[in-house]
Amino acid sequence: MNFDYSEEQQLLADSIRRFIGKDYDFAARKAIIASAEGYSRDAWQTFAGIGLLGLPFSSDFGGFGAAALDMMSVMEAIGEGLVVEPYLSTVGLAGQLVARAGTPAQKEKILPKVIEGALKMAFAHTEEGARYNLDHVVLSAKTTASVYVLDGEKRVVLHAPMADQLVVSARVSPSPATPSPLGEGRGEGSGRGE
Repeated sequence: MNFDYSEEQQLLADSIRRFIGKDYDFAARKAIIASAEGYSRDAWQTFAGIGLLGLPFSSDFGGFGAAALDMMSVMEAIGEGLVVEPYLSTVGLAGQLVARAGTPAQKEKILPKVIEGALKMAFAHTEEGARYNLDHVVLSAKTTASVYVLDGEKRVVLHAPMADQLVVSARVSPSPATPSPLGEGRGEGSGRGE
């Protein structure tokens, strides 16, 4: 499999590097981090303007339908520049969850706003005791007349303070038996693999 960047992918990454070199140097980044918002609205709108926020999303919502390798070149340039904007949390995590698992109405409502830079999101998934087990979701969602009511706690939500909206993983069915602290299995009993 060939993982070399195409000319188009390299041009996109180079445009990000030029922006970082010109408008996102160390002093600018330091000021952004020290600001009350913790990110730059101008940089976010620049990302929207050059199409970065719509890169992986379907053209049905105004995106470009880019592949993983396209995203890799962008993420590499963003990482090199130590960019603090909520790109990974909005586009890479929460936005992708909406794109892949959202209802048609949710996609229509959310994705165009993400692409135009009007909506920043974060994905709340990690819970106490999960120990890197992605299946570990204890937070519950109970339905009322028209909404879900969440009961539980999430930890370490990347870019949550910057987010306009959260995508939260929750369990609507009864919680499974709690895994042992050592991650040695599930079910009832001591969890010591008796």
